[in-house]
Amino acid sequence: MDPFRMTRDWNSLIRFALEGAEGEPFLRLLKERLRTGSQVVSVRLENAGGKPEYVLILSLHKQLSEMRVPHSEAFTAWSFDTGTRMADEQQEQSRFVLLLGERFAVLADDVGPDVLMALMSNHLPALGAPRASEAARHLRSSRHVDSAVRRAAEKLDFVLVGLARALGRSLKYDEAKTGRILDGALAQWISQPPRVLGLDAQTQPPL
Repeated sequence: MDPFRMTRDWNSLIRFALEGAEGEPFLRLLKERLRTGSQVVSVRLENAGGKPEYVLILSLHKQLSEMRVPHSEAFTAWSFDTGTRMADEQQEQSRFVLLLGERFAVLADDVGPDVLMALMSNHLPALGAPRASEAARHLRSSRHVDSAVRRAAEKLDFVLVGLARALGRSLKYDEAKTGRILDGALAQWISQPPRVLGLDAQTQPPL
């Protein structure tokens, strides 16, 4: 989501930075319910029909209720700002698969799907993430590691560092859980690469 497509003046830009995009009625409703005393008990991710949404269990005066909020950049930012974790580690991994997919789509548009594939098949094993490295072994790339791939590796690292910081700093996971969740999310994303990147045809199943 590009804020500069949505803001018309300076005040709108600042408001966007602090509150997220306009037209997020679900998030505004959630914030209103929290202001009136509700508390978040748990959050899980559902992805029915290709439209991911968060299912929040809220508590008010010992009464539980359910609220559904579509996945959005604004909700992600809010959850990081408030340190709102998913219900369990597997759910957190599922959320980060979604976030990785969004960021890798942008990266593929920037550097090209062939460069992204070369990064996945060469750079990830070099980093040594256990599950992601194993998944990357089953990728095929005809592109050699050249200067474009090496430059793109810095951008990939930037994505991974940003998400690791979100896990460790914003969501307060310890180092071991941060590494495990991000590694698992990477492995899961590689095993089921988004078709929009054109990568699914370049994978081979494990022997």
